[in-house]
Amino acid sequence: MADPLVTIVLPAYKMGPYIGEALRSIAAQTGSRWEVIVVDDNGPEDGTARVVREFADTVKQRVEYIRHEVNQGVSGARNTGIRAGSGEFVAFLDPDDTWLPHHLESALSALTAGADVACAPVLSYRDEPGRSWTHEAWFEPWKKDHFPLSLAVYNFILPSAVVARRSHVLDAGCFDTAPDLQHIEDYDLWIRLVEAGSRFVFLDRIGARYRKHGGGATAQEAKFVALHERLYQKHPVFFREGQRRMLRVALDTQHRTRAADSGPLRSCMRWIDGIFRRIGAKLSSSK
Repeated sequence: MADPLVTIVLPAYKMGPYIGEALRSIAAQTGSRWEVIVVDDNGPEDGTARVVREFADTVKQRVEYIRHEVNQGVSGARNTGIRAGSGEFVAFLDPDDTWLPHHLESALSALTAGADVACAPVLSYRDEPGRSWTHEAWFEPWKKDHFPLSLAVYNFILPSAVVARRSHVLDAGCFDTAPDLQHIEDYDLWIRLVEAGSRFVFLDRIGARYRKHGGGATAQEAKFVALHERLYQKHPVFFREGQRRMLRVALDTQHRTRAADSGPLRSCMRWIDGIFRRIGAKLSSSK
């Protein structure tokens, strides 16, 4: 059987300086069939169309460039790409981010094994002059152990690291285009997919590189308190029940930890540790 087709959606607005690198990371993917839909959300002329055309000339897969006549926001741009695609799966890649070569192959392994949404950890970085750094994602065990329920506490997945069954995304209504949900529209979609019964899996390997820069949406931190309040209003049951269950998980974990601390093995370990500390203190004082 042929490998399943993945529709890759890139919403573009003022991304001419970055999109070429994103497209090259798609071409470097191993073991997967894909098509690319770039949706230019009525941005100013910045070379995006030229870069996409040049990329299309170098690959055999379908590459389509769509330009909105009116700006619709990132949700509208992604929705246009999702609906224009023909793949069994849809992958999201913001044009200022990139993928590691194994990303699609790793996600498809999980999806063809029965998952509906595959999410990968990311490597965050900044490469501006005088402000360059790289940060490897690390997650507390409870976030992955209780995923996707843990989304009721914190959204720690990014669109550029998500591959999903396109039919599930379409059935969920795609991304919400309401203005008061923009910059948190991805979180809203993940919640609706959870509520619809989609099966989520969190992958072990880093799949994407997430670029941080001054023009990024997450640089507007002051807006996010109001955005989260709006999201809580839209999904009160998800947050209330999810946070209640995660609180129960936290309390049960604390209880087990205390029980382990009071057990005979832990008491013996503390006694031995105390002996070594006292020996160390005596040796230090004798120098």
